[in-house]
Amino acid sequence: MTAPDPPIVGLRREREVLTVALQAGRHVVIEGPPGTGKSTLLRDIARQAGQAVVFAAGNAELTPGRLIGQYDPAHVPSTGYVPASFTDGPLRAMRSGALLYLEEFNRVPEETLNVLITVLAGGEIRSPGWARSRPIPGSGWSPP
Repeated sequence: MTAPDPPIVGLRREREVLTVALQAGRHVVIEGPPGTGKSTLLRDIARQAGQAVVFAAGNAELTPGRLIGQYDPAHVPSTGYVPASFTDGPLRAMRSGALLYLEEFNRVPEETLNVLITVLAGGEIRSPGWARSRPIPGSGWSPP
């Protein structure tokens, strides 16, 4: 039998905002200096809600393809553009109900931000070769 996790000290307002946003199906941006417990708080809230957290590092290498997912170029010549050749990125992985943790939002390239904003505002993901993926209210992303 394992001991329960120690309580997170501080970030009470952030915990309240994240909890309410999760219940309401809304998006949240939490800003603060490194090492202040933001990711720990999100993982704790997700664990309590029975949801996974999908991590994405915000940097110049986070392209729309890496954020949404992309076809594996080694498989496409032999199998074609079929679902088995597609590798989900963090956004498509959310369709199972996981929460997205995007670190260093300010470093994300503009073209990737445009994709992310479309998903956050419109509630759907557009992937090449797929129909649109629409969310299931309150339970994450639906499969295409």
